[in-house]
Amino acid sequence: MPPAPAIGTAFDPAKCGTITGIVTWKGAIPTPPEFPNHIPQADGTFLYHTAKNPNAPQIDPKSLAVAGVVVSLQGMDPAISHPWDLPPVKVEVGDKQIVIAQGDRRGRAGFVRRGESISVASTDKTYHVLRGRGNAFFSLTLPEPEKPVSRTLNDCGRVELSSGAGLYWLRGDLFVADHPYFTVTDANGRFTLDRVPAGATKLVVWHPGWDAVRMERDPDSTVIMRMIYSAPVERITTINVVAGQTLDTSVSIP
Repeated sequence: MPPAPAIGTAFDPAKCGTITGIVTWKGAIPTPPEFPNHIPQADGTFLYHTAKNPNAPQIDPKSLAVAGVVVSLQGMDPAISHPWDLPPVKVEVGDKQIVIAQGDRRGRAGFVRRGESISVASTDKTYHVLRGRGNAFFSLTLPEPEKPVSRTLNDCGRVELSSGAGLYWLRGDLFVADHPYFTVTDANGRFTLDRVPAGATKLVVWHPGWDAVRMERDPDSTVIMRMIYSAPVERITTINVVAGQTLDTSVSIP
């Protein structure tokens, strides 16, 4: 496996600009239904409850701003990018959710430099398995709370996280890259990418699919064991960054 390329060897802050923007929603606001789940109990029975859709768009009903959208730059040369400054990723599984902590931010997405490791831990007493699919393939068992394990990610691209222990609706996403131009929109749908090398670049706006396309059940218990979500929403826009200037843009999804 070739090592990750050096970052910032030709970075020149005098030849950089800033990209700011807002992501808004167009069309009807979706209301994805909650998912049924049966939790096995010690006496052999099942506890029934419903769980919220982790991929549901976070839309402000008044401004139509969308929070939690992943924004990145496509095809950035690591040599001219600014040095990697994104904090390490910690994945927490517990309380019927997958939470990705990166510095002060907590959410469903995180960004990892290729060749670096993530830390994964359970936060409750329930037995968990964190499964990675896409540009990585793994299953990490988490039998005890607060005992982290690590996993190195060696290939660029998206790694979809899910539960391998029956919590079929859970999802999270890691984006592995050779450059640090990744962020997520805030509660007002706003984002900022700074120290961007001048010139034409492709701005990528990404949101996971939220529709349940297919559910697979255990043939004996009929309990739902696996679910496939719809394809992600992705918008790619070519923009031109000018040194010393701030480019403000807007993108509408889906």
